[in-house]
Amino acid sequence: MSTFRLQQFSIEQNLSGMKVCSDSLLFGAMIPLTGAQRVLDIGTGTGLLALMQAQKADALKTKIALTAIELTPEAATEATKNFSASKWSHALQLIQQDVQSFARQQAALRCSTDIKEAAKAQTYDLIICNPPFFVDHSRTHKKEALRSIARHTDTLSYRQLCESMSNLLAMDGRAFVLIPAAAIDTFVKTARISGLLVAEITYIAESLKHAAKVAILSLNHSQNSVADDMQKSMKTHTVYKFDDNKSHTREVKTYLQPFLLRYGEDASL
Repeated sequence: MSTFRLQQFSIEQNLSGMKVCSDSLLFGAMIPLTGAQRVLDIGTGTGLLALMQAQKADALKTKIALTAIELTPEAATEATKNFSASKWSHALQLIQQDVQSFARQQAALRCSTDIKEAAKAQTYDLIICNPPFFVDHSRTHKKEALRSIARHTDTLSYRQLCESMSNLLAMDGRAFVLIPAAAIDTFVKTARISGLLVAEITYIAESLKHAAKVAILSLNHSQNSVADDMQKSMKTHTVYKFDDNKSHTREVKTYLQPFLLRYGEDASL
């Protein structure tokens, strides 16, 4: 059994196509939760990102409702198990469905003339997603099928993701995605077509000696007339994971301190 243990919860990862990795851990730790009440995790996989937000909400003594969407039955089963084993299971909901149809259903409910049906429609003030990274692939090995789905954009293109987020994000909400640094320009343009504006980019690099391979993008609804000016003022920042001694930098250690077992009793930050 493959289990990744953190301070306050554990992640079983036998069925999901993607396992816990350092970039997803850092992404989950860096997402700002303050002010969020309704959270949507698109493509939850093992449920890692959702559980990290649940832990943060607990620490902030904030009540949140967290919905996790997952396409594959295998990962949905595993995430459900991980949610149930946590102390925040009451705040976590798993929906096994593709986000495209989920977004269309919510849009249809909002347009319903039936007041009761319209009241069921959901928008989210925080959306998080670690989407599939790669466009081209071949599935030559059946045992790698789930990993291929998790890693490649066949089932969720950037256009589909941006359209879905735009439909599901509250007008004053924020969305955060983790994508390859090489895909930033494409994603920014795709987001704008869907009415979303990239307000901030946080590059993540292994060290000062390495170029960033991934980045966290912060998005919100564009305001049309001021979109161009806002885009020009987009903030950028780089986080370096390791120092010259191959230890976590102080910044990264601060983010990960509440989660990783190795930092559970380390107060020397």
